[in-house]
Amino acid sequence: MIVFTKHALERMRQRSITRDDVVLVLTKSDESLTDRFGHSIAQMESNGEILRVFFTERDDNIIVITVYKTSKEKYRTW
Repeated sequence: MIVFTKHALERMRQRSITRDDVVLVLTKSDESLTDRFGHSIAQMESNGEILRVFFTERDDNIIVITVYKTSKEKYRTW
């Protein structure tokens, strides 16, 4: 199950990102990275923007921590 934190839902609303967008990235992303806090990051490029999803896995659940869109070139190559 995919669980969204309150923070993630607030950021998604502010940034016009839908739950379907996040689910697509989580299910279709080819690889994920780990940030300095141990959170996983999945991302996918669409329409010139990269949607990045920060999450953790616990008890067979994916917990979405935050989500944002970027066009920064440094995120295009992992």
